[in-house]
Amino acid sequence: MPANPRYVITLPPPTPNGGLHLGHLSGPFLAGDILARAARLQGIDSFVTCYSDVNQSYVRVTAGRQGVEPHALAERWTRNIGHTLSHCDIAVDDYYAPDAEANQYVRDLFLKLYASGVLVKKPYPFLRDRASGQLLDEAGVSGYCPACLAACKCGICEACGKLTNALNLLDPRNTLSGSRNLEVAWVDVMVVELERLREDIVAFYRQARPFRQRYLWLVEDALAGPLPDYPVTTPSSWGIPVDLPGFEGQMFNPWPEIMAQLIHSYRRAQRLRPSEQPAHYINFFGFDNSYFYAILHVALLSQIDEGKWLPSVTLINEFYNLDHAKFSTSNGHVIWADDSRERYSADELRFYAALNCPGFEKSNYNEQAMAAALDGSLHRPWHKVASQFNDALAALPAGQRIGTCSERIRQVAASAEATILRSMSVERFHVRQAAEDALHLLDWIDHALALPGTGFADVVHLLATFARACSPLMPKACDQLHQALRGTALDAKPSQAGIRPQPLDTELFRASPTLAEVSHA
Repeated sequence: MPANPRYVITLPPPTPNGGLHLGHLSGPFLAGDILARAARLQGIDSFVTCYSDVNQSYVRVTAGRQGVEPHALAERWTRNIGHTLSHCDIAVDDYYAPDAEANQYVRDLFLKLYASGVLVKKPYPFLRDRASGQLLDEAGVSGYCPACLAACKCGICEACGKLTNALNLLDPRNTLSGSRNLEVAWVDVMVVELERLREDIVAFYRQARPFRQRYLWLVEDALAGPLPDYPVTTPSSWGIPVDLPGFEGQMFNPWPEIMAQLIHSYRRAQRLRPSEQPAHYINFFGFDNSYFYAILHVALLSQIDEGKWLPSVTLINEFYNLDHAKFSTSNGHVIWADDSRERYSADELRFYAALNCPGFEKSNYNEQAMAAALDGSLHRPWHKVASQFNDALAALPAGQRIGTCSERIRQVAASAEATILRSMSVERFHVRQAAEDALHLLDWIDHALALPGTGFADVVHLLATFARACSPLMPKACDQLHQALRGTALDAKPSQAGIRPQPLDTELFRASPTLAEVSHA
């Protein structure tokens, strides 16, 4: 990647039909925040943006199930999600619900693509409830994937990432009523003929970009056969109206809408924090939505402004399971992030999520396992190191300068920091490895404390390195640690020489119940 880029990092737009659960937190939200913090440590300007995906059909279906008005549901959970991000120290520079300006931008963009022939009007199959005559959109129809046989909705299979539609969905039923009395209805809508844009998609993937392997497999599978038409508008009562003759009663499909809203968010980023540095757009999201980002969005973005909005980096994560089943807001199989924050600090949740995150493979959450991992790998080792440090600090004669760190320790510390931060770079992004290497550094500091010839200044330097390198994982505690050691916050200019370290909090990283309390809960 060219020198001195500006990262514009997108977190996946959360659907405001419920709050954020630990599956969300441990996936793209934490990952995007960690990348931004690590980049800033190394002098790279980073802007994090996220918006509320209010136009998803899941908002309307959840509102119908709960007997509430969709706008009220979306407004409530949009606000709640913003609070949760803040409570978990996910620092978002621009989090917003699309307003009239944003939605008009989306509409104008798609109408321009329609006028230029990128989008065309064609019949597309939808399912209709015979009893009510209602045409059902994605979340309104449940069934099974024809490829992997997982339960899914009529639009995408979250398990394997394949598209589903009214013609291939197995055993379709009305999500709200459960009725299987459905029929296929062909409706003229705007579609993007993806096969016609195949060469643009292929050209994009010829470029060397740090994609994860399963993402590339999905692209490979999609390109192995003819690419389908994809509906950019759908018959619906919820979303951004097309408001064009011939498309009455239709809204813009929320999945291509994400592409347009992302461009709008990039433009907002430049307006809110102007920069002359070249922008590199970095998308974080879960594997379940990969087809839309990998195929649909790439196809459309290649046709807009000569491809200037195409992502530089795309980073997916796998599912985080709860007791070996997927976290699901719709099915109520969740542990809410807000509930966990009442028992654990943000730093603890962030660190364990990093240590156990589903980056390349699925992972499983269990509170007892989290408590045991935090106790054994972080809390007790830190208590030992901080206690030894405090003893050594207390033994220093009053007024004695702490001296200068040895060159050997400087080299060891620099190597450790580079190793940790390398796993938080776009080229090798792997936060589980970063968390494991952070624990290696903590263990080595414990080891160094017992080595003959280790000076107090050496230990201060090692601990300051730990604070800096681990701050993307545990920002609050690491900032407090750095202030105790150096007298300044991590993002402040270095203080003048001669600052005497303060005693360290031996419970700095702990705000949680003990392992015994969790085991007996």
